Amino acid sequence: MRLIDFNLSTADLDRQLPLYWEHEHDRFPIQNLTLTNQQLVLTQTKNGKPMTLDQFSARTRQLSGPTGLFVSTTAGLVPLFGYRLSDQQLLFG
Repeated sequence: MRLIDFNLSTADLDRQLPLYWEHEHDRFPIQNLTLTNQQLVLTQTKNGKPMTLDQFSARTRQLSGPTGLFVSTTAGLVPLFGYRLSDQQLLFG
């Protein structure tokens, strides 16, 4: 998924939605963002407070639209292909 696609599709959502990465029915809070080689890497943790959609937007406002979204895992970088809304949470997958 590209940053521009994500931003366009979430423009009308509640800006206070917390962000999580969902993997094998577990939810991991997204707590940090890093830009490397035109890849926006979302860092997830087992515990902690997730960033909100508003915080994500503020931190990515200056980035180029075609930037790809990835999540950092113990196995390496995993590309993100979409998200869904569940229980007032935005879940990347």
